[in-house]
Amino acid sequence: MKTISTIEQEVNQIRLAIYEKIKDMTPAQITEYYRQSTEATIQKYGFKVIANAKETVKQ
Repeated sequence: MKTISTIEQEVNQIRLAIYEKIKDMTPAQITEYYRQSTEATIQKYGFKVIANAKETVKQ
């Protein structure tokens, strides 16, 4: 019998908590939720945000 590690249990709890927050949201609201949730991390680490993968193709 396989036992779930403590870390995996914690990840599952976080995933379920996020699901409960966004389950009744529209796709646009979900996008805005994730945008706001990640804004501080983007600024802290200086990530470049792109609209889609095609922007990364060098011409």
